[in-house]
Amino acid sequence: MRRALGVVATLAVVAWLALRIPAVDVWLFRSVVTRQLGAPVRRIAGDDELSVALCGTGTPLPDPTRAGPCTLIAAGEDLFVVDTGIGSARNLLLWRLPLEKVAAVLVTHLHSDHIGELGELRLQTWVAGRRAPLKVYGPPGIERVVGGFNEAYAIDSAYRVAHHGADFLPPAAADLTAVPVSLDGATAAVPIDRRGLTVTAIRVDHGPVKPAYGYRFDLAGRSVTVSGDTAADEDLARAARGTDVLVHEALSPELVKIFEDAATRGGRPRAAQVFHDIPGYHTSPIEAARIANQAHARLLVLTHLLPILPNAIAERAFMRGVGAVRPDGVTLGHDGLLLRLPAGTDRIDEERLR
Repeated sequence: MRRALGVVATLAVVAWLALRIPAVDVWLFRSVVTRQLGAPVRRIAGDDELSVALCGTGTPLPDPTRAGPCTLIAAGEDLFVVDTGIGSARNLLLWRLPLEKVAAVLVTHLHSDHIGELGELRLQTWVAGRRAPLKVYGPPGIERVVGGFNEAYAIDSAYRVAHHGADFLPPAAADLTAVPVSLDGATAAVPIDRRGLTVTAIRVDHGPVKPAYGYRFDLAGRSVTVSGDTAADEDLARAARGTDVLVHEALSPELVKIFEDAATRGGRPRAAQVFHDIPGYHTSPIEAARIANQAHARLLVLTHLLPILPNAIAERAFMRGVGAVRPDGVTLGHDGLLLRLPAGTDRIDEERLR
């Protein structure tokens, strides 16, 4: 109690000084900015270490605590972004990650909530120091998406080159480059050139969105699998077999039905129709737990959480029944969750990016 009172008193004195003494406000502002910009850029994986960070665990529903779908995989100093939901690039900036080290983007499917931040990621990685076009892997059709973002940002890029100079912002590095990935069967190798890293595309069930992919990353005996959007899919379970971390989407049909009923009672038939339609091509938390069990995944991390979960009570309702299927090894994802997988161990070390 005394400590709290002391902090309050100190803040009160600082506020009084800022109001009464000229230039104290500028001094305080300079101190905060110097401390923030002087903080080191984060490296979230050691050499030949695999890490996974959740840069967006939300959905198209507006949620002030969750950006749109985004998962960041770090393989040593190289960063790979799986999906770019709205707000995810801002999270990466807030966490002081070295965006010039983003080696590629992997898009699971071409729904708007998974590609909405491609333009901003294009810009921020370029400004951070990227010196070559940024590759974007994804299902056929990714060429149109990438071409559209390049065209939409072309005028902006020209302005920035004119302002900062071509040495600082090389025009040839500005654009995204599409790399379509086609699957004849359930899986296919993704042609990413990074020593020791294997990336596998996995066909998942998100019809009528076809094709839709998940991705598996393997490095130094450790692995992370990202489901993308999908109904419960045994092909995914087989492809994820033995993975250390399974990052899987989750939708609670019971809670979404509450949204549907409320929209109907509120005279919002179009919203009710959307809530009625979406459960069919997503996975419930209980189904995700079963998939993780079939895959013998060490840790299941739930993401792309539908509906919004504003508090602990809603989170508990969302997770109801999961413990009976998978008593251990389940985490409800949140923006900023970082999991490190040190090579040569079976550890999964958890941190929080702030």
